[in-house]
Amino acid sequence: MNTVTPVATTAPAPPANLPWLGIVAVLVGALATTLTSRLTSIGLADVRGAVSAGFDEGAWIPTAFTASQMMIGPLSIFLGRAFTPRRVLLVGCVVYGVALFLVPFAPDLRALLVLQCLAGLGSGTFIPLTAAFILTALPKRLWPWGLAAYAMNIVLGLNLASTLEGWYVEHVTWDWIFWQNTVVAVPLFLLYWFGLRRLPIDRDYLRNGDFRGMLTGAAGFTFIFVALDQGDRLDWFSSTLIVTLLALGVICMGLFLLHESTLDTPSVDFRLLMRRNVFLLIVLVLATRFMVTASNTLVANYLIQVRGLRPEEVGNAALWVALPQLIIAPTVAWLLNRVDARFAIGTGFAIAATGFLLATGITSEWTESNFSLALLLQAIGETLELTAVIYFFGHHVGPADGITFGAIIQTARLFGGQLGTSVLVTFTRKAEQLHSNLIGQHVVAGEPMTNERLLAYTQIFGSSTQGTGAPEARGAGLLLGAVRGQAYTLSILDGFLLAAVVGTLAVVLVMCLREPPVLVTPAAVPPLPPEERDTVSHPVHSTS
Repeated sequence: MNTVTPVATTAPAPPANLPWLGIVAVLVGALATTLTSRLTSIGLADVRGAVSAGFDEGAWIPTAFTASQMMIGPLSIFLGRAFTPRRVLLVGCVVYGVALFLVPFAPDLRALLVLQCLAGLGSGTFIPLTAAFILTALPKRLWPWGLAAYAMNIVLGLNLASTLEGWYVEHVTWDWIFWQNTVVAVPLFLLYWFGLRRLPIDRDYLRNGDFRGMLTGAAGFTFIFVALDQGDRLDWFSSTLIVTLLALGVICMGLFLLHESTLDTPSVDFRLLMRRNVFLLIVLVLATRFMVTASNTLVANYLIQVRGLRPEEVGNAALWVALPQLIIAPTVAWLLNRVDARFAIGTGFAIAATGFLLATGITSEWTESNFSLALLLQAIGETLELTAVIYFFGHHVGPADGITFGAIIQTARLFGGQLGTSVLVTFTRKAEQLHSNLIGQHVVAGEPMTNERLLAYTQIFGSSTQGTGAPEARGAGLLLGAVRGQAYTLSILDGFLLAAVVGTLAVVLVMCLREPPVLVTPAAVPPLPPEERDTVSHPVHSTS
């Protein structure tokens, strides 16, 4: 007698609410990653004190986290394909949450650095694999919403971090700088558990995949990243460590490219980089991250160095970039379904560049409120350009390139941010030295204007009973401080001008973008793997 026995499927079809769960997962994961990587001077001072670390030793605390993120980015290509994104993200979420929970209990700097590395390895999987999820599991009409969530939380997290850290230090305890992310890891785990498709492990790829090549490439990127991160502090090529790291990075990258070129089926399809527009889009991602970094650091540095604000007070200015994201990001997502992405990219860069040009009117008398309009324009432009760039980039890859696309975006995001920080710090430092020298040439002992200013300062101190030292010496110190403040203000002005130039050049690059190739027009939600599709659609006949 013949009977028909249906076979239970290994992986059910995606639930109806999968797209929205995925978008929320992108939102939470990007926010958590950015908040953790943005360990500002507010929280870092308390963390250094807790483990008795000096300034130079403590500088490695944020580096340990971000360098680990860079390390795992290329490796996520292999891990995601072999073990499936769902398994990798769940494990990464647990490692991330547990490591950050233990950070405040670290007995010394070495233990803290190990925990930071583990947290970086865990969270470094979030961006590549969730970016791949957007392209491979979301219908095309929902791409802008997922990418807007990603862009919003990059900008939101960078500018919200100082406010949160200041509040924790002042009102609770610095431990919550890390514990907040443990709390975030719980709903993130649930979103990954219920929102991502259950797929079997690809054992064939696990046996034959190019783990060695991915490891070599990841090491090369990490060496160069650490060199960029520590370069300004160690005076770049004057440091043996920086030169060694750069040399190791170049060697590893060369070995990686050589190794991949010898494989019949390389893990990274370099033909993707040769596709129309792709190289320009990578450059535009780097330019976007540079401009986001400039918005985040230049105003904060000015308010601290010139206006004398405490780091925790700087958060009020950063909120002009952070809070509008809640309105800007959904608006951008709605807009991208209705206009050409290239127009949106160019418009975003133009608006952001305008914001930076407005900020070049800065004087040493400016306060937070003077930056409001400039920061608001930067917030609008940067969210628009970042979302639109990645959205347009997504039209150049197919479902098979999803994880590679995510790794490219993560690497460009980290490199762009670090490159922006390194360039801005070095540029403004050199500019301050130049302006200080030029201003100092006009402050000549014996000149009438110099004597007049010194006399005014001396009279102020002469009528005061507070302070130590002769009024004349204290007046001279105040004059030197005024020169230093003016020089620093002018260096920040130069930084705004540099960001505006980058934005303008980016608009020119956008004009070179063409329509994406038709051959890689992406599919919507991909079908189940063949073996699963067969078990779902065809019952198994057995004879008894």
